[in-house]
Amino acid sequence: MNINIKIIFTLVLFTSLSCTHKSRFQKATVIMRNDFKTTQSLIGSVVQFDNEVLKPTHLQVFDSLLFTINTREERLIHIFDLKDKKKIGERITAGNGSDEMLQPRIVKVDKESIQIFDMVTSTLFEYSMSDFVANQDPIVLRKIKLDKSTASEAYLLGENLIGAVYNPSCQLNSFNLNGKKVGEYGAYPNSDNAFSDSEKLEAYLFSFITNLNDKMLICYNWTDLIDILDKDGHLEKRLHGPGHFISSFKEFHEGDVVSANSTKGQTRDAYFSPVSVGNDFFVLYSGKSEDEEGYSILANQIFVFGWNGTPKQILLLDQGVFSITVDEKNKKVYGISDTPEFHIVEFSYK
Repeated sequence: MNINIKIIFTLVLFTSLSCTHKSRFQKATVIMRNDFKTTQSLIGSVVQFDNEVLKPTHLQVFDSLLFTINTREERLIHIFDLKDKKKIGERITAGNGSDEMLQPRIVKVDKESIQIFDMVTSTLFEYSMSDFVANQDPIVLRKIKLDKSTASEAYLLGENLIGAVYNPSCQLNSFNLNGKKVGEYGAYPNSDNAFSDSEKLEAYLFSFITNLNDKMLICYNWTDLIDILDKDGHLEKRLHGPGHFISSFKEFHEGDVVSANSTKGQTRDAYFSPVSVGNDFFVLYSGKSEDEEGYSILANQIFVFGWNGTPKQILLLDQGVFSITVDEKNKKVYGISDTPEFHIVEFSYK
């Protein structure tokens, strides 16, 4: 090999290696699997209660209590005792009444109170924790009706509530505790993909939480991208990886309706079901494509990051789940699986 060919070969190799570690997103930090300090393999066990868990879509753990959210049931939230493996009861009647809900999500729980957000009516309900556990029809202590609908749960962020919106110009709306909109946060990422507004909304669909105090988290569902924002909505950290992909969507028109469909063979599942756990957050990661043989929405990986964006740990699950909650005190993760039928899986981590 002569000197000129060697130089060309070296430049091509250097360029290709550089490209693999360069994000296609502006202001993004590329992350790789080896950036995580540790990796654990977890073996799950099915939690057997004295009553069937039906078909839960979401769950929340607090102390020894497990709350599950079920659709198409007369009562939407079911409470289980994890120590005795017994069902305590069912709460929140499905409906349009003053104390009823249609699509509840538990957004905050502690010894004093539990906050539940109804996504259909964009209303936050707050109850005494002891009353909610003890009584079939707990008394609502506080109710906040937002003056603008949201596309997600609304979480506390200091003295405001933050909820995601389906809007190409911003990602989040801020509301005061009277329910009045007071601000807009979040800018969609810029990449070398030229998306229309409808394509952008689908390609950058996301799951959202806060740490309830001063940070917001946006985890993108179809692109392996994570944004951490401060309390004023400024981007603190953007993480891209470990697959470094961007799913593709194509706009279509049907009468007056403009939307976008995924492009076959160019769409992958990324991050979903984030959970704030003290100074860290846990999030499910898939990386799978619907075109793969044996595809399932169940994810077998949990990534753990510090709220400052530092990759900390990868948890490899021996069985997939689609929604998680974390018991920080006892270092347990609970997840929902629908295979072969709906059940709750418990994992212990270090």
